[in-house]
Amino acid sequence: VAGFPTQLFLTLVGVTLLFTQAQVNGTLEWVAHYAVRSCRGNVGLIPVMFFVLAMVLASIGPGNIATAAILAPMAMAVAGRAGISAFLMAIMVGNGANSGSLSPFAPTGVIVNGLMARIGLVGVQWQTYFSNLIAHAAVAFAGYFVFGGWRLFARTYGSQGTEHSAEAPADTRQPMAWRHWVTLGAIGAWILAVLLFGVNVGMGAIAAAVLLALLRVADEAATVRLMPWGVILMVCGVTVLIALLEKTGGMALFTSLLARVSTQHSVTGMIALVTGMISVYSSTSGVVLPAFLPTIPGLIEKL
Repeated sequence: VAGFPTQLFLTLVGVTLLFTQAQVNGTLEWVAHYAVRSCRGNVGLIPVMFFVLAMVLASIGPGNIATAAILAPMAMAVAGRAGISAFLMAIMVGNGANSGSLSPFAPTGVIVNGLMARIGLVGVQWQTYFSNLIAHAAVAFAGYFVFGGWRLFARTYGSQGTEHSAEAPADTRQPMAWRHWVTLGAIGAWILAVLLFGVNVGMGAIAAAVLLALLRVADEAATVRLMPWGVILMVCGVTVLIALLEKTGGMALFTSLLARVSTQHSVTGMIALVTGMISVYSSTSGVVLPAFLPTIPGLIEKL
């Protein structure tokens, strides 16, 4: 019972509840449509805009998985209409979402910061976030140039007489409704409360979600059904498993095995390779991070 991460559970529930409300009432979709519209038909800017939009959305709360799920369908539809390579757009959306994944407001960032605090790494949340953001931005824009993104600036999206003529989806939509503005206001107030007044991330998100529920800006029943309960329980369950491994000496054994096949010069590459391979078929936030971050102090000591 002591190994169950109560604070982590409340934080994940609060953040996902708040942003699932924003998804259910269409606020996040509206933000995405207006972002695309702001490109004013410049095809070269559209993939860049989707990267920035994915990064911002993932950073302020939904996290990388939810952000990709929200943006990918629209990004691919726009890519098809504007004649943009689907692979190029996937690179921009995927890396944009992952670039914001370690924000202190995002579920994965909450998990990572909690685990780092347990091993003595405190006060580096923003350093970790920006390091991850820069790495994914480098990969995304390398792919953007390699796959011809720079050539897209010679074309216009929605221009008449072109092969891929189409109107931007946002052009046919009605203006934002009051529920969208209220939702954005609640999210903005929550972020400011956390940054300026030190409000607990999870409890602040729950308070904002309760306010939105009272104002009836989103269907709370649909919101609760759409929340990623399986992921939340998996993350908490693996954390309990790691706590049991620590008590029984399993983590020490695991750390020794890693140290045996690594040196001071190769350990970072070895860890990256092993965690990358495991995350292909398992959850990064639910399995890989809780299992490997606690090995860091032992690896440092042994090497």
